[in-house]
Amino acid sequence: MKTYVYDRMFYIIEIIITGIFCLLLAMASIFMAIKGVMPTLMIFAFLVSSYTAWNAFVSKSNPERIEVDERCISFYSFNKKVSYEIEDIEQFRIREFPTSGKMYLRINKHNILSGRFWVPTKMFNESKELFQTLIDIEYKIHPDSIKSRARTVNTKYLELKAQKKHR
Repeated sequence: MKTYVYDRMFYIIEIIITGIFCLLLAMASIFMAIKGVMPTLMIFAFLVSSYTAWNAFVSKSNPERIEVDERCISFYSFNKKVSYEIEDIEQFRIREFPTSGKMYLRINKHNILSGRFWVPTKMFNESKELFQTLIDIEYKIHPDSIKSRARTVNTKYLELKAQKKHR
């Protein structure tokens, strides 16, 4: 089993403090909207800040630890563990942002309560390995996807290019 851990200081700043700030902002903006201070803007601020606080503390979409082995992947956030047996996963979709190392991961029947995770891999130990591990799981579960076929073609192209270079 391989364990990847979010850098503790960054997790406190980016998830916990941001979540608390957004919770306070949500309460302040709804109070100001009730008082009639720019109600449209305050309702918008309430929605955005509530969603951010929800992701941090309720749906736990930002894992602080990820464990992966041959048969299972687990996400930990605020002492809550969510595990998926890899062979039982029907959907494992990643929207990756390689330059920033971020991923938006959706597993099975994801919804606002569960099955979706923001994984900023650059903030985890062994970030490149984590990024590649998650991508590999996606290709294992969806080998016939366009994304998977493009990866196969690109890999073969790079191998041929390397062979020609060494001749």
